[in-house]
Amino acid sequence: MEPYRLSLAEASHMIRDGSLTPTQLAESLLERIDRLEPDVEAWVTVDRGAVMEAAEAATKEAEEGRIRSPLHGVPFGVKDIYYTEGMRTTMGSQLYSGFVPDHDATVVKILREAGAVVLGKTETTEFAVHDPAPTRNPWNTLHTPGGSSSGSAAAVSCGMAPMALGSQTGGSVVRPASYCGIVGFKPTYDFISREGVFPLSWSLDHVGYMTRTVEDAAMTLKTLKSDVTPAKGMDDTPKMGLLSGYFKENASDEAWLGFEQAVGKLWGEGAEFIDVALPPSFGMVPSVHRVVMSVEAAAAHEDSFRVSPDGYREYIRGFISSGLLVPATAYLRAQRIRGVIIRDIHTLMRDYDCLVCPSTVDTAPRGLEWTGSPAFNAPWSLTGLPSVTVPSGLSEDEMPLGLQLIGRPYRELDLLEVAAWCEEKLEFPKEPKDTYTP
Repeated sequence: MEPYRLSLAEASHMIRDGSLTPTQLAESLLERIDRLEPDVEAWVTVDRGAVMEAAEAATKEAEEGRIRSPLHGVPFGVKDIYYTEGMRTTMGSQLYSGFVPDHDATVVKILREAGAVVLGKTETTEFAVHDPAPTRNPWNTLHTPGGSSSGSAAAVSCGMAPMALGSQTGGSVVRPASYCGIVGFKPTYDFISREGVFPLSWSLDHVGYMTRTVEDAAMTLKTLKSDVTPAKGMDDTPKMGLLSGYFKENASDEAWLGFEQAVGKLWGEGAEFIDVALPPSFGMVPSVHRVVMSVEAAAAHEDSFRVSPDGYREYIRGFISSGLLVPATAYLRAQRIRGVIIRDIHTLMRDYDCLVCPSTVDTAPRGLEWTGSPAFNAPWSLTGLPSVTVPSGLSEDEMPLGLQLIGRPYRELDLLEVAAWCEEKLEFPKEPKDTYTP
């Protein structure tokens, strides 16, 4: 098997037993990038010299028995809103096209210290909002990969990287991961440091990442957070709160059918599903999320926006402008309602291992002008709860569908344990074909 095809866990095991070197893994991934990047356009920057230098250093350490962590020698992609020392960080904007940070984001620093290798910077929508990146979906390059973590999702999906960092303020980890047929994981709000990640909305921004398997996601989390709460251990099969209502009403027929089929398969394997009625406060989620996000985005960009409004693309220019017009009283009211929503959702999930709903409203839309709706992910960004998408099946036109699981705050490994069980039972094909456009 070519090294680029290995999951993070498989590559980690082989590096530790000496059957694969970090240098060999990096070379395979760089060759994969050379082959596919013209079609997929997942990367802003790949510094091959720096990648090989870091991989060779990791190889030497491994040969000397100095393996720092399970991620030692494993390359990873970095969404281009994370600061990387000495490497250009553009935020997907012409305003930062020449910006080179003098330090790493905390997450990047932790991973480097764990022996992982920065492979490069992945494409993002402008300032992680909606103006799209050039990236295409590896399952079909006529379709969007989703956003805002577009490049990270596409790179992991087609074997350019075994893991890549993303971020989520609305649906920017779970949605693109689902569209690209991979695992996307967003821990509890503020569980992982956002220091050195360019802000969009301080109370909604989450650090997250994409991998090919749930095992990879758990391994990455344990590397990032040594004090993560151990899983309590689930019963033989999970008990899940099944969300319909808002989700059924807003899903496309194809997405809801795929969701029902996945749930049916898991039920046949012994999972218990209990229909759960969403609280009345849930109806306020879309408007509360938009008010909070637009005001906080306006605050983050106010100074530069007043100086260079034409430096912003169309969608984010309108988004910031609208945020600047929202009265302080409306923002505070939205935050108060948010508190009620969080309380009600915590109460709702008390009796279940997790909640479950579709990962996305639809499959990846055709065209590159729109990155898709975050409507099914924004509730979990607003409430700060950990969420994960697991690939669940393919649509009639062979585009991925995902199952979204939502867990209790700071119980990430419990959630990933249920996700791993679902992943095993759903048996999704692990990668797209190499000929992308039909």
